Amino acid sequence: MFLWAQSCKETPVKSPSQPQVNESPTPTDETTKQKPSILNTSTSQEFTEWNHYPILDTAIKNLETGDPSFFKQPIEDISQLFLDIKKSVPKSLKTNGILARVKVTETLARKLHELYSVEDTDLIESEKTKADLIESHSNLKFQINKTREKEAQRIIKPI
Repeated sequence: MFLWAQSCKETPVKSPSQPQVNESPTPTDETTKQKPSILNTSTSQEFTEWNHYPILDTAIKNLETGDPSFFKQPIEDISQLFLDIKKSVPKSLKTNGILARVKVTETLARKLHELYSVEDTDLIESEKTKADLIESHSNLKFQINKTREKEAQRIIKPI
C-alpha cells in the first residue's frame, strides 16, 4: 500500500513521442495596436507625367497637420481635381489597383467635404473619415511605389 501511495505522488514522465509545445507569450495591447509600417517615400519621377496628383498630395499632408481648408472648398473644385487626376494618370501607372485606390480616396474626400459642410457634425465621424482618408492616400502611394518597383524589375528577353 505504501508503494502505491508513493507512486501516485510522482509526476508522470512525458513520453518522447509526444511533441513538446513551446508556448509563445501572449501579445499585449501595445503590440496589437501597432500598425505595420509602410514605406511611402515617393520619388519625383512619378509626378513628372501626373500633373494634378501633387495638389492632392499637398492637401492630404495639410490635413495631417491640421489644415482641412482644401476639403472645405466647394465640391465642384474637389470633383474637378479628381477628374483631372483620373484623366492624367500616366500609362505606366494605369493599373486597376491604382485606379481603385484613387476612387476610394475620392469617395473619402467627398465624405469629408460633406462632414465639414454640415453645421452639426459628429466629431467622432469626421475624425474617423479623416483618418480613413489619410490611410487611403497612404495606400495609394504604396501602390504607386509597388507598381514602379515591379516595372523596374521587369526583364526584357532578348530576341
